[in-house]
This record gives sequence, C-alpha cells and structure tokens, in this order.
Amino acid sequence: MSEEPGLVPEARRLDVAVSDKVGPILPSPPTLKAPPTRRLIGACFDLLSRSPEEMRRASFYVGAVVSGTAGGYALAAWAVEVVGVHRTVSETETAMTGALGGWLGLLGLVAVVGLLVANVESRAMAAAILGGRAAGTPLGVRSALARSRATFWRVIMASIIVAIPLGLVQGVVLVVLAAAAPTASGLSLAVTVLVAALAGAPFAYLLCGVVLGDVDPFEATKRSFRVFWARKAAAIVVALFESIAQLLILLGLGAGLDIAIRLVTSLGLGAESGAAGIALTTLMVVAGMFAVGTLIFTVTAISIAPQVVMFVGLTHATMGLDQVKPGGERDPDALHTGQRGFRWFTRPMVFGFGVAIMGLVGALATLPD
Repeated sequence: MSEEPGLVPEARRLDVAVSDKVGPILPSPPTLKAPPTRRLIGACFDLLSRSPEEMRRASFYVGAVVSGTAGGYALAAWAVEVVGVHRTVSETETAMTGALGGWLGLLGLVAVVGLLVANVESRAMAAAILGGRAAGTPLGVRSALARSRATFWRVIMASIIVAIPLGLVQGVVLVVLAAAAPTASGLSLAVTVLVAALAGAPFAYLLCGVVLGDVDPFEATKRSFRVFWARKAAAIVVALFESIAQLLILLGLGAGLDIAIRLVTSLGLGAESGAAGIALTTLMVVAGMFAVGTLIFTVTAISIAPQVVMFVGLTHATMGLDQVKPGGERDPDALHTGQRGFRWFTRPMVFGFGVAIMGLVGALATLPD
C-alpha cells in the first residue's frame, strides 16, 4: 500500500489512542499533514527554511553558553601552549601536577557541564521552534527557551531512556564486528549507525513527546512506540537522520579544528608569533568557541527536524507549547505571581560563567614563570 500525505490508516487509529490521553485532536491545517516517507527530508528542510531568524538567534544564545562555560578551558589551554614554548617538557609537566592542573580540571568540569546544557537546550529549543512553526503558531526564541527550561530535566531523562538500549545494542554490534572484521573501521561505523537507527526507531519521537506533547518521559516512550507503529519506515528515517547528524557534529568539529590549525599556520600565527600574533590567535580561540556553540545548535536542529515533522503531522499534539504562548502560565513576557522574570541566563548559568572566569584567572596566575 502506498503512503499518502497526512495520516495513514494506522495513524488515524493512533489519533484515537492519543485523544484518550490528551483530549480531542483538532483538524489539521495543511501545514500539519505528515508527508510520505520519500518526501520527509524535503519537508524538513522546507520547515527549517521557514524559521531562519529564530534559528539564528537561538544559535547565538547557545554560542554564548558554550563561550561562557567552555571558553575558559580553551583560553587556559592556549595560555599553557604559549608559555610552554619557553619551557621544557618536564617543567610544563611539573606545573600541570600542581595548582595549574587543578585549575584546568575545574575549567574542564565547567566546560563539560556547559556543553551538556548547550546540547539539551539546543534539542528542546529546536523542537519548540520547529514544532510551533509546523503547527502554524510560530514561537519566538524567548518562548522556546522558556519551554526548554520547563522540560530540561525531562529531556535529560528521555535521553537516558534512549541511551541505555542503544548503548547495549551498539556495544554488542561493535564486539561482533571487531571479531569478524577488525580492520574494517569504515564498515563498522556504517553498520553501527544503521543498527542504532533500527534499534532507536521506536524511541524516535521521545523528545517531541516531552517538549511538544507535554508528558513525562515514560509516557512519551509509550506514545513514541504508538507513533512508530503508525509509520515504521518514517520512524527509521527519523532515527537514522538524527544518528547521522549527531555524527556530523563530531566530524564538523574535527574538520573545523583542522581548518583553524591550517589557517593559523598559514598566517604565521601561533605560540611563537609574538605579542600581536598571540593576541590575534586568542581572539580566534574566543570566536571559535562561539562558533562551536552555533554549530551544535544548527546541526541539532537539522537532526531533529524529521522528528518534529512526523510527530506534529501524525499526532497534532503541541499542547506543551501553549504554556509559553502569550497568556500561557509560562509566558516569558508575562510576570506571574510567585514567578521570577525571564532571564536569558539563569543564576546557575551565571554562576558557571563566574567559576569559568575564576578558573581562568587562577590558571593564568599559576602558569610557570
């Protein structure tokens, strides 16, 4: 049976099952129709192209988070490289085992936490922005961020729920492939990604269930399985696209770092390039950390776009976004009784920025003379 745009028969039965939990499903405008699987990727990029301003501003926010948390570690590591030019290896290693190593460890911890927050907020914000656009009720970045913060811990729990079975399956596959073809690393990577997509397909709509459907991760898991059975092929594409896109983040970071090193080298910059060269390279390090944050958000948004298209198209469940729309209980532009005003950076985040600055100052103060 060929697939038609909109809800397939299984999905229509899903509508009934979902409506028992979340209320009646309203008739969908054309923008809510789920595309055939063969047209899913095209529909995703069409959705992404309709939210350029929100996506750009959200990527800048994530870039600021990464810069404020991981930037301290990057600058401290660069400072160690600069000082190390005039020191022996043993002198540098001795300094690393003392206070300098402690400061770098603190900065590394802040960087890891910052990258975790950036990843979680990228996923939730992208789902909110794209979900609102797909439903015909666009959200601003402030509203998307408010929704991200309201679901932050639920998104983390949902990620853990997905990671456990996927980790087990991928571990088994890697062991089998290592025994069968120990030198075929490219084949192992391709097979691992494919297996991850197949194993992760039933969990493909977990994020949208939490952010858009406004349910807890366990209920979102049940609903994800129901949506999976409605369009199994589409769910596999959703999971495969996300696996590949997340892999692209790692490849993109590696390629970007290689390009940056080549650029620095070709311009004669680096630790031995004098005061002006060191200053320019330092600015490039700061800009690079901001670019890492924008890359994380952009690739994450691309990776979850198929999930948003299919989830909204099949279930029409976007009640989670109602909370942050004008008049909603978490509307960032309204001050409700007992609630703090909206902050772009929360107090824990500002505290993390402060720790990063303190760690950077401490690291610079303990560099070997």
